[in-house]
Amino acid sequence: MSAFKAYDIRGIWGKDIDEELCYRAGFFIPRLLGADKVVVGHDARTSSDKAREALVRGITDSGADVLDLGLSTTPMVYYATVFLGVGASVQITASHNPPEYNGLKISRKGALPVGEDTGLKELERLCREEKIIPAKEKGTVQDASYMKEKYISFLRENSDDCSSLGISVDCSNGMAALLVKDVLPSASYINDTLDGTFPAHEPNPLDERNCEMIKQKTVSDSSDVGIIYDGDADRVIFIDEKGRFIQPDYIIAVLGLYYREKGLTGNALQDIRTSKSTTEFLEKLGYDVHIWRVGRAFATMKLREIDGVF
Repeated sequence: MSAFKAYDIRGIWGKDIDEELCYRAGFFIPRLLGADKVVVGHDARTSSDKAREALVRGITDSGADVLDLGLSTTPMVYYATVFLGVGASVQITASHNPPEYNGLKISRKGALPVGEDTGLKELERLCREEKIIPAKEKGTVQDASYMKEKYISFLRENSDDCSSLGISVDCSNGMAALLVKDVLPSASYINDTLDGTFPAHEPNPLDERNCEMIKQKTVSDSSDVGIIYDGDADRVIFIDEKGRFIQPDYIIAVLGLYYREKGLTGNALQDIRTSKSTTEFLEKLGYDVHIWRVGRAFATMKLREIDGVF
């Protein structure tokens, strides 16, 4: 099954992933994770409604209940997983991939990611080999869209006042448009309507070609900083006041300063893409820097293992 990757299920809709796979994954996720309730969210891709219907049908056919967030960012799904205390969650998204893609990001209790070493391989086996026998008593679908407001309140409570900063934001027509204006109300926006065809540019800000619009806007607005999100709003890139792309690992250095000012030093985690200059900078601040594999599914577990600050 080509859609099963290292830390999610993802591929071209109708080719690598389809309604049948979503249904089967939904049916077996509760068994895999020992969950009787599953939080489900989805992005605005054109195939996400079909994927959601099939996934929800699979979950409820297994006998588990669905707590349906509706449209959501991926971090909002993680928040709801913890807040609601459920044993599993799924975000329907292909993240930063082009519009013809879709996928499933699966988490267990505590919003811990399910990757190839923590359940995805077994889920692939179940989907490929096991027979579907629907439960005698099907699960229910419960509206959990109220979690959006709770999540926005959480973000506001844990954010500093940025009203004195000039901020330009490119939502990439992705899920950041769902709620970022509630958190950064004074910012100036482009591509801020939900559109799963991503008409302005691909929703991958790591590719600097997709940052040209926000570079231009940051300069024309005379902003202090530009911000561009990916398709499901769990990836962000910054542009400086001169319209220059800020190398992503430099933000790790900024985080190091932030946490040291709060009196926190100790272990810090970064992935293998991080520059030597950032590593040396963090070490001078007093951090013991650990290098690990790329991807949240690996980073989250390793961060806990080393009791890392960030």
